[in-house]
Amino acid sequence: MNFRVALLLVALAAVAVADVVGADHAHRAEGADRADSTHRTDEPPAPRDVSYWAAPRTFGLDIPPGTVTEHTNRYVLAADDDGRPVVARVYVQVDDHLVLLLPDGRLIARAADDCQPTERPFQVLDGDAVAERLVATEFPGWRTQQSVRYVYLHQDSDAFVKIASRILETMFRGIVRYARAQRIDVRAPEFPLVVVVYRTQQQFQQALGTPDDVVAYYDVLTNRISLCEESNLWKVRPELAVRQTISTIAHEGAHQILYNIGVQQRLSLWPMWLNEGLAEYFAPTTTDHRLMWKGAGEINDLRMYELEELLKSRTAETADGQWIAQTIGAARLTSTGYAMAWALTHYLAQNHRDAFRRLLRTLSDRGPLESGGPTVPPGVIPDNLRDFKEYFGENLADIERRVILHLNRQPYLDPFLDWPHFTVLILMPDSPRPRRIAGVFRLPQQAEHWRDRQEATLSDSQKEAFQSTIREFPNRVQAEQYARQWRQPP
Repeated sequence: MNFRVALLLVALAAVAVADVVGADHAHRAEGADRADSTHRTDEPPAPRDVSYWAAPRTFGLDIPPGTVTEHTNRYVLAADDDGRPVVARVYVQVDDHLVLLLPDGRLIARAADDCQPTERPFQVLDGDAVAERLVATEFPGWRTQQSVRYVYLHQDSDAFVKIASRILETMFRGIVRYARAQRIDVRAPEFPLVVVVYRTQQQFQQALGTPDDVVAYYDVLTNRISLCEESNLWKVRPELAVRQTISTIAHEGAHQILYNIGVQQRLSLWPMWLNEGLAEYFAPTTTDHRLMWKGAGEINDLRMYELEELLKSRTAETADGQWIAQTIGAARLTSTGYAMAWALTHYLAQNHRDAFRRLLRTLSDRGPLESGGPTVPPGVIPDNLRDFKEYFGENLADIERRVILHLNRQPYLDPFLDWPHFTVLILMPDSPRPRRIAGVFRLPQQAEHWRDRQEATLSDSQKEAFQSTIREFPNRVQAEQYARQWRQPP
């Protein structure tokens, strides 16, 4: 038995995992109103007063920019991917093009002239029909499994699917409870939630064309989560690969849930800091052998660890608001940016609950192709900062200071406590005698970067007397113990 399977089986033994084979027909009956949407009205399109529309190509739709019109209960006959006619719901119109919602939950683009109005009923496919269609068209020979709300497609990943199902089903209930507590109107998902599990990262990348560092992805057009069971990290750090995989299941699952219960509208553009920060806020998982969802608003251990080095170099006393401004205005986020977005979201949700609730409720009304403002070089959306200040005030330096204090008060489980760590020991030239400093890091590159930054603060003459060494220890406790001993004067 290989290590990957062993880890997954240990996780399964540690938690009671519901059997996911077979659909929950009671749940389907409970949400039966989603299965046959036949209501028709002759209502005219509802105009929206929107300051900025996002280009459809932002989402991968081959439609040129144009005037956006939302429709209510308009249905057409259109050709599906195989050229067969299907009843589709008009999701949004852009000049003479339509974005259509198909019975399986996918969004596609068609020219308006190629679609014919119809009075035929729009019938949502159930889990069995969705699974059958996907195996017949896109995933021949793949296996399918179903849980209460989800349809899983995989090649031979029963253990992995059970863990994913445990996390996603638990998350779904928790996110719905949270949204209702914020007085946001939520609805049952209209379509089965599809999760596609690729066996390896190579298969995942070949199918989706994703960058090397992406191991999970929620596609707003197909409404699917795509995952890879075995990432490239399995070859060098299998324990970390397990934790990363479980975390990404939760993160992408949060996106899919939020878009399917009405907290977010598909094709709407939220500020990146909140779009990703909210997914991280809902995504904390345990980093031990249990591999479970921890709950909305619980500490995200992986993100806390990622912020640790930043917190070493930035104190509440030196906060100037730039960190907050950069995070809020960013059109795209780095890995550290994701951690910062989580930190800001966690602080606001805990300490500015009323304002945070109002912001969520406002953004939940943001419709298809609706955005907060244009992106300007170097990848900044200025209107995001304007909107943030409207809800949380003008003093970004004070908010940054409070976020730092908030993070420093949070207990968390270091996910890499028993991993090798590197201690940097430095003799800094100083008067009347050299000053001893030390730092502890998980990666040698981090240790070298910190050492170089310390040396860069010295004059040329001082650099000649600069002394440093880097030592590796089997775990963090021993590395920090040695650092403390080094700092003590001889």
